[in-house]
Amino acid sequence: MSAIANLAPAGSDPSVRRTDLASLHPVMREAIDRLLEAFQSEDLPFRVFEAYRSPVRQEWLYQQGRTRPGTIVTYAQAWTSYHQYGLAADFVLWINNTWSWNTLGVNAARWDRLHALGKTVGLEPLRFETPHLQVAGLKIGDLHAGKFPDDGDDSWRDNLEAAIIPWTGQPAAPPITSLRPALPAENA
Repeated sequence: MSAIANLAPAGSDPSVRRTDLASLHPVMREAIDRLLEAFQSEDLPFRVFEAYRSPVRQEWLYQQGRTRPGTIVTYAQAWTSYHQYGLAADFVLWINNTWSWNTLGVNAARWDRLHALGKTVGLEPLRFETPHLQVAGLKIGDLHAGKFPDDGDDSWRDNLEAAIIPWTGQPAAPPITSLRPALPAENA
């Protein structure tokens, strides 16, 4: 059994990507909603390819091309990608009912437009990973230290806590003490 399988919660499969937006931070969900509207109005064939990514999946992807067969697809280990914090998503062209990472010809302008539109809704691209957009202005070190953006909702917090609590891999998970707002003191 692989080390990844030992880290995965029961029933999870690290080969399965998630496209639902419910586990993302509300600021990311709102940005994606605005992007999807812009894609439709500009007839851009982008779709969300992957939204939230568990640390187990991130480590599984990181091992591809290293300890698992295949080509390298990421340079980020678990907890070093905004995906684990619900603050990133990957967008890929959906052309003729198939995913396309083609960046040539007319598609070059489409990818440029994806990045430009992302910036208008508070997201930033990575120069080395074309499909990736993440919440701008954050630092991965701060996220890993447990300094999360304000206004996270229960859906986002519950998902992040569910990833942090069982994690026993390396690097260590971020602390969760600051995820939930303090309960009001009871009057005696």
